[in-house]
Amino acid sequence: MEQVTKRKRFGLRSLSMLCLVWLALPDGSAWAAASVPPSPGMIRVENRLAGTSDTVTVTGLSAGDIVKVYADGGSTVPLGSASVGSGSTAATVTINQLGTAAGHIYVTVTQPSFSESRRIVKSYLAEPLSVAPPAASIRVLNLPSGSPDQVIVKGLHVGAIVKVYRDPQKEQLLGSASAAADSTNGTVVQVGQLGAAEGVVYVTVTEPGQGESRTTEKGYEAEPQTAKPAIGHIRVVNAPGGAGNFVEVKGLNGGDIVKVYVSDRASTPLAQTVVVTGADRAEVTLPQLGSGEGDVYVSVTRPPMQESERVSKRYRPEPVTAAPAPGMIVIVNEPEHTDDRVEVYGLSAGDIVKVYPDATTVSTIGSAAVAADSGRAVVTIPQLGKKAGIAYISVTSPSYGESRRVAKSFAAESASRAPERTDIEVRNAVGSADTVTVSGLKPGDIVRLYADEGATSPFGSATVADDATKAYVYAGLPQSGYGVVYVSVTRQNEEESARTPKIYPAEPVSLPLSPHQIRVINSTDEAADEVSVLGLKTGDKVRLYADAEAVLPMQTMLGADAEITAQDGESTVTITRLKLDPKGGKLFVTVTSDSKRESGRTVKAYDAE
Repeated sequence: MEQVTKRKRFGLRSLSMLCLVWLALPDGSAWAAASVPPSPGMIRVENRLAGTSDTVTVTGLSAGDIVKVYADGGSTVPLGSASVGSGSTAATVTINQLGTAAGHIYVTVTQPSFSESRRIVKSYLAEPLSVAPPAASIRVLNLPSGSPDQVIVKGLHVGAIVKVYRDPQKEQLLGSASAAADSTNGTVVQVGQLGAAEGVVYVTVTEPGQGESRTTEKGYEAEPQTAKPAIGHIRVVNAPGGAGNFVEVKGLNGGDIVKVYVSDRASTPLAQTVVVTGADRAEVTLPQLGSGEGDVYVSVTRPPMQESERVSKRYRPEPVTAAPAPGMIVIVNEPEHTDDRVEVYGLSAGDIVKVYPDATTVSTIGSAAVAADSGRAVVTIPQLGKKAGIAYISVTSPSYGESRRVAKSFAAESASRAPERTDIEVRNAVGSADTVTVSGLKPGDIVRLYADEGATSPFGSATVADDATKAYVYAGLPQSGYGVVYVSVTRQNEEESARTPKIYPAEPVSLPLSPHQIRVINSTDEAADEVSVLGLKTGDKVRLYADAEAVLPMQTMLGADAEITAQDGESTVTITRLKLDPKGGKLFVTVTSDSKRESGRTVKAYDAE
């Protein structure tokens, strides 16, 4: 083996690199000694940003040395290579891209007349990244609809690029901007519309010569919302039949949008309107709300602000017509080939009467309206049927909903004709001497009186005498005040007619006394206490009561009722031997005239003895 010293040629290089040794192999060939590898300290790696080639520089070399860079310890094809030029001691290898992350490369040196050195591993840093902006330097303006939202970032260097993302993975870019020299108030990024609700955006910064920073999460508030309307400013009108239903809202501004919903979660409003310029209220016309009560939900939107919360407002049921009294309905079931009639009395002009076959059927069997100059409606029906039955009648007044249906029975076709109401006369006398007179009859007709429409037994009856056309029924009426009696007629060989209701007046009541008609003497002589009443008529009976609620009259000192009747020619009566309160007090005095009920009680104060 031959060794040649080259210390002067290589300067400060290791002695091991100064030897060129050839080894004889068994087949007679020779093998060159390996080059000395570079130390890690002689290697510098620059991992630059994407778009700029990365470099590996090795120093302390000699002209003609060749540097190769490998991706790992086993690959045969280098990432790149370079040779040391004349007069230089370093070589720079250019590599397209090592990657953004940190990693390792493998470097060799091949000196002239030497074989390639072993590979030296060298670590390198990741590409340089910008510093993420602090959350405190970021401001998000979530502006109302119609204006682009903004993200403002302060404290940036000129040329720095701000990017705003929807997600932390930086897949959905919302907007970006570059920091200008005059951006002392921050760099503004327009991001379109973030949405009405609150949320989060993700912001990065890219400084010149550096990679994009990690994301900084920044929350933002919801868009400004219109104040909800006061419940006292909302009025709901539920008109009959759905015509004219509306919601009125006060306390508004021109341009406000009012929406009405069926619930607090409905996506589409029932109806909406815009407040006209200069107005402070609006009416929203609605479709049918229904006959019953319920709720609507009202919101206000004042552009450019978002829609307010919905306010629940209760509304009343539609106004309903009062149902007709059964006594005001007369049904005449005429023989075959003659139209039947349903007559309803006590109505007003414009009222509509409807007749139904049952309580639930929607279709009517007849209807009629009350004329302007009438108080009744007559509904003509082709045929109710030969047998007795029940019809259901309702009334609908203008601006009101239809009343409930009233059941009214009617007689079979073969029944006698019901008496006309005008042919019935009722005398409601005091006591049991009441009289009901029915005219327009034939001899043998039987008249029956009932207390109500459904009574099974009459409380009075009479038969028309021969050659007579009237019947007189003497019976005590059910009530002393105003009431209704139901009258039927039964003609020979016919069924009993339907019952005709007849309103009768109350029994006549005596006029009460005036306090000036009463004289009271409260004497120190107990036997001399007396009360006199003036201005009476013959037959007037005077009674004295101790108080307003007493059932029985006061008692005299003799134990008799304190009462007296004016005799023929008398206009003044005196009740004597009374026991009055020595300290004074009050008496309650009534008068009962012939054929009349007892009057109301007149209060008379009297002095002490």
